[in-house]
Amino acid sequence: MDVYRRKLELLDYVFFATVERGKVYETGAFIHNYALAYALRLASAPYGHTVQEPHYEEELSPLNQHGLYITPAEPLSVGHRRVQFNTIAEGYGFPGKQPSLGYPDWGFARMLRPESVFQFYVLVAHPDASRLSPTLALAVNGRPAYIRLGKFPGKAKVVLQKAERTETKHGDFAANALLNWRDLSFEPDVPGDIYATALPTRLIANAHFSEIDYASSRFGEKDEVRLPLGMCFIARSITKKGKR
Repeated sequence: MDVYRRKLELLDYVFFATVERGKVYETGAFIHNYALAYALRLASAPYGHTVQEPHYEEELSPLNQHGLYITPAEPLSVGHRRVQFNTIAEGYGFPGKQPSLGYPDWGFARMLRPESVFQFYVLVAHPDASRLSPTLALAVNGRPAYIRLGKFPGKAKVVLQKAERTETKHGDFAANALLNWRDLSFEPDVPGDIYATALPTRLIANAHFSEIDYASSRFGEKDEVRLPLGMCFIARSITKKGKR
């Protein structure tokens, strides 16, 4: 297995509503791995929906067959800016379509600033998996790749670094990367910090595991990253009530 560290730098303002406080809509200091999968064109959704209902399981789980997984992106250096907005009525519509839940009429948006920096990891079990997306293949070959994120797609640059070596180990360890609870094959003994407001699934940091296999990747003599093995998209099914 190859493990890559990816540095993501925002080149534009990025907004998605993580927390709603009255008329203030705040963007969390993280990028969900499901959003990254779509942004990297590893998964796609129909252009138009008459019903606002995601289909993550159907659209993301095929990536598991190719041995490819992406972790959520954690912040390295993040800044926010609050702006006021007032939406304009659409000039077209679909008969019977409900108003979009993602675009309120007016309010204040707390957005991520340009030059905010995040990092995440890509686990590739099969070398051919990187060919699933031209954007991912570009980054694997050592060239910068560009993606768009958020409600008003903001541009971001992605640069990839391959681990110098990766070993499979077994035992107790603390994962030092942001993880998606729903994608874990084994629940942690101590979940650590929980991003309870993350949607559609909760994210966790500093999780502790006991007696499981994990990948130990070196990006330098003193830079070790520990990630649990067996992570995959939608390891546990999502129901409408958010239960297992």
